[in-house]
Amino acid sequence: MPKKKKELFSDDEAEAEDPSPKEKTKPVKKKRELTEEQRAKLLENLKKGRETAKKNRQKNALVKKIKKKDEEEEKDKLIAKNVLKKNNNDEDFKLMKSEIDELKNFIKSMKEEKKARPKTPELPPAAPAAPQPEPVADPEPLVAPVEEVKPAPVAAPVAAPEPIVKTIKIFNTSRRKKNSFL
Repeated sequence: MPKKKKELFSDDEAEAEDPSPKEKTKPVKKKRELTEEQRAKLLENLKKGRETAKKNRQKNALVKKIKKKDEEEEKDKLIAKNVLKKNNNDEDFKLMKSEIDELKNFIKSMKEEKKARPKTPELPPAAPAAPQPEPVADPEPLVAPVEEVKPAPVAAPVAAPEPIVKTIKIFNTSRRKKNSFL
């Protein structure tokens, strides 16, 4: 059975909610007044504290960075060990690095040699010119007599080959019979 409204709210509670004028209110604190000397000292302390905090943050950041770098190196070593199945990866790495350095030096020396070479080939110095003989005038020309050229016999024209006839299969596209030919 539901309770009546009168029973839900009693008159005693209504009176308790009304604020009475006799209750005390909290006193408001006065703001602390500082002299110029105190204010300057507090500002100086604040400045020192900020500098110290900044140094500590930088130091902690550096420590975290070093730890992270060490962890990454350990992970890389573990991966390299598993991939290459070798314990001495450093030796292989140094060997490969030395080979790369040798190749770089070889390429560098090749480039230097190319720069040192002249771009156009030099001709050997010319020997003193020998006097050239004078041309001899011949009364008879040195041309051989020309024979008549007979035209080649014309061959009978070749008949073109007969074209090949191809049969084309057409699929029936009706839905009644699938995959049937016409």
